[in-house]
Amino acid sequence: MPALPSAPASRTITGCALALLAALAHAATNDIVIGQTIALTGGQAEHGKAVQLGARAYLDKVNAAGGVHGRRIVLVTLDDAGSAAKAAENTAMLIDRENVLAVFGGIEGGPCVASMRVATEKRVPLVACLAGSPEMREPPNRYAFPVRAAHYNEFERLIDLSVESGARRIGFLHSDSETGRKHLANVRKLLARYSLDVAAAIPIPNEKPDPKRIAEQVVAAKLDVIFNHGAYSLYGEVFREVRGRGADTRFMAVNSGAQQMVRALGKDAHGIIFTQVVPFPWGATPQVVAEHRAALKAAAPGAEPSFSSLEGFISAKVLVAGLQRAPARLAREDLVAGLEQLGNHDVGGFAVAYGPGSRTGSVLVDTVLATGTGRFVR
Repeated sequence: MPALPSAPASRTITGCALALLAALAHAATNDIVIGQTIALTGGQAEHGKAVQLGARAYLDKVNAAGGVHGRRIVLVTLDDAGSAAKAAENTAMLIDRENVLAVFGGIEGGPCVASMRVATEKRVPLVACLAGSPEMREPPNRYAFPVRAAHYNEFERLIDLSVESGARRIGFLHSDSETGRKHLANVRKLLARYSLDVAAAIPIPNEKPDPKRIAEQVVAAKLDVIFNHGAYSLYGEVFREVRGRGADTRFMAVNSGAQQMVRALGKDAHGIIFTQVVPFPWGATPQVVAEHRAALKAAAPGAEPSFSSLEGFISAKVLVAGLQRAPARLAREDLVAGLEQLGNHDVGGFAVAYGPGSRTGSVLVDTVLATGTGRFVR
């Protein structure tokens, strides 16, 4: 029987036959196979593609230097289009058909939580799913290793800034889901420190949310400030609708898709405050920022650095650090142990923390201000 061809270091699998062929190829070449379910189409696609690019840039660099334990890392990616149901289906396929060592680097709360539940049931590590959902940490899950800071920390920062600027009527736009309601409870908890409550809690319908209707709710509530949990593409449309009605409510936002949202809004984005859970991608420090830019240039000349690609890059560094700490045989439980053994670990000026029964990840939360030119200032 002729030898199967070597699989590329990053590929997207779109069908069962291809999945089977890829699995056989991986087995033949002794690759370390990592699965990924992420939005490559739909409203989150630009963010998802940038995250994937950043992760691939680091994995390419590692592979060029000999891989881990002398084995190449292959990232097998399935598109979930931002759907939680599809993310769960993809996770099961990656585990059952691709026999992946771990699932890595998805985006957004709904898909990440759905993926985590499948991975946990099958006892497969879920590493660096880019979501700040409470379920990723509460309670600590043996198989879930979040990297980015929790949304709770981001909400805390936005509320502190809002109150310090004199705001009292603070609104919250959240998904109409179990996760969204947990976020709302946390926002109320944080506001209670200032003897405040949410002036308007606006749920985003799961099916066909209407930005015009949501904007009408924002305007009617006469809010000083609003911030969000949910898709950046919809939030940008709500922002336009509110501004079109002449309301001066200040918009703040959590990190996901910030660069993509600002680009879509153009000059209208001026003044929006975003939290960020990675360092400033265009800064001189820390070390991981310069390392990211160099690797991105090598992997995709002409690609623009972004918060999304930097987060993908950092997430891949954490994954590889866990692989390096694990025994060379690299069973799934070995990767769990390897990540736990990282303890307080620095990947170039960005720190994460794990241990037995502890899944803190990072606690870094920064804020940036959008300009009207598609850029940010700190």
